[in-house]
Amino acid sequence: MTNLLGAWSLIECIGYRDGEGTPAYGQPPSGQIQYTDDGRMSGFLMDSAWAERGSAKATGFTDFFAYAGTWTRDGDILRHHVLFSSQPARIGTTFERTVEIIDDDTITLTTIPETSQSGRTYVMKLVWRRSCVDDARKRGHSDG
Repeated sequence: MTNLLGAWSLIECIGYRDGEGTPAYGQPPSGQIQYTDDGRMSGFLMDSAWAERGSAKATGFTDFFAYAGTWTRDGDILRHHVLFSSQPARIGTTFERTVEIIDDDTITLTTIPETSQSGRTYVMKLVWRRSCVDDARKRGHSDG
């Protein structure tokens, strides 16, 4: 079983509506998710184009979304128990995802299908690559 602990960078994010996929959070998407060994987690998803526009606030879910809380895993089901969120309605909820291990450094998290009141089915598939300090430095970030 691949160890989920540590930081992961978002490399692909596709939102599916009734099976038809559309990229979400920009191309390429921007995001990071972290898992700690004491059961804490945090996730940040952002469209880099939104950030470059310098908008004072996000106008939609796919501009910027952040949340944090705790996590549990039962086989291929991963649960994020939300304690903090940029969308207050999400606080106190649990996000369920299936985990697919691609290799030791790549995972896919897929949301459990949700059906809207109109009968449409929504799924989000997020591909994450294990982050490392060298990756951050390549993007122009440093420790000090």
